[in-house]
Amino acid sequence: MESLQDMWQAVCDYSVKYLGVNDGALKLWFEPISIKSFDGQNVVLSVNNNFLYEYIVKLYKDLINKAFNNVIGFDVNVEIILEENEDKEFKEVNGDNGPSERVMGDSFENFVVGKSNNYAYAAAKSVAENPGKSYNPLFIYGKSGLGKTHLLKAIENEMRRRNPQANIIYTTCENFTNDLVYHIRTKNTYEFHNKYRNADALMVDDIQFIAGKESFEEEFFHTFNAIHEYGKQIVLTSDRPPNELQIFQERLKQRFEWGLMADIQPPDFETRVVILMNKADQYEIKISNEVVEFLASELKNNVRQLESAVKKIKAICSLTNSEPTLDVAKEAIKELTNYSQPIAVINSKIIDNVSNTFGISADNIMSDKRDKQIKDARQTAMYIMREITGVTLEEIGTYFGGKTHSTVKHSITNVASRMENDLPYKKLIEDIIKNVQDF
Repeated sequence: MESLQDMWQAVCDYSVKYLGVNDGALKLWFEPISIKSFDGQNVVLSVNNNFLYEYIVKLYKDLINKAFNNVIGFDVNVEIILEENEDKEFKEVNGDNGPSERVMGDSFENFVVGKSNNYAYAAAKSVAENPGKSYNPLFIYGKSGLGKTHLLKAIENEMRRRNPQANIIYTTCENFTNDLVYHIRTKNTYEFHNKYRNADALMVDDIQFIAGKESFEEEFFHTFNAIHEYGKQIVLTSDRPPNELQIFQERLKQRFEWGLMADIQPPDFETRVVILMNKADQYEIKISNEVVEFLASELKNNVRQLESAVKKIKAICSLTNSEPTLDVAKEAIKELTNYSQPIAVINSKIIDNVSNTFGISADNIMSDKRDKQIKDARQTAMYIMREITGVTLEEIGTYFGGKTHSTVKHSITNVASRMENDLPYKKLIEDIIKNVQDF
């Protein structure tokens, strides 16, 4: 090997190919490592962040040592050291402008990649580098706060960087529909068509919001066709995959599936840890390993929760002139966790989500009506209440107007049994639970 960097690259490649390190772990834990020296027997690696250092030593030192032994062909001793140069890094990012002008735009570089989002990240990057050629359309889906908008804007920013003259349109579904309404009212739909159908790339966030709005679906159908026929790039995000957009026109759902569909799941523990570290760095607050691990354990639903926690901790510390201790962290996340909310509030959220999902009114769910669809929605709500709140069967029965213990138990048993044999139904319930737990 010609250089130390070549040696380290070979170790990384070996770890992925033979030792089970996935792309997410490679980006999270291996990329921050630098190889400092190799004297024929001892390898010295360095990390410049204390939290990363502790985790890399704990989780990957033995694996890295094994990879070196296999790549070099004989046993070596690997040492990982901590190099404190955070101030230098901070100045390099900020230049002479100070923290208020720190660059934190949505880019691929500041998107934290893990097992939960690696596929969507790779697809988005490929589209940004080869618009209209890699995957068209790219359809990214997942619940709120998981990074769909970040990826969409990262694609836009990368396309503009590569081709400043390109006609790239990023918009939300709401803005798209508002724009159409305006042009219809001003009797100037030609201008609307000219704007959207001549785009080199069209990115629409939260496309699910045009579902069931016939005139908007019709317009987007023709916009989609015009852009796709010219080989231009389309990227869409949604809170669910095309086949679950029940009230969409079938011809639109089919087009959404023409290219590549990529989902984003809630981040795993390791990814949450790195996100918290990045957010703490962004908001210029020092948070201990203990606090980071506590937050990563408690806040499991989405990235937005993690950022809110860090911002709240900083606000509390600034107002009270205190340190970001574990007690401060516990206080900061009370509003972000369900156990801090009144049971009545959580139950209300459950009913609202079940109502929206099943298309059954809240009044009917709470009633004694025995129609199959209403009964299914009611039993589902009972099961989810038990899962999220842990209250007794008697309490659930009381909430539903005096249902007996045996009725509630029968309902919950029915739902659990159905979930074992009906995977789409199980996924639906899991989605409702995630929605309720989103803040």
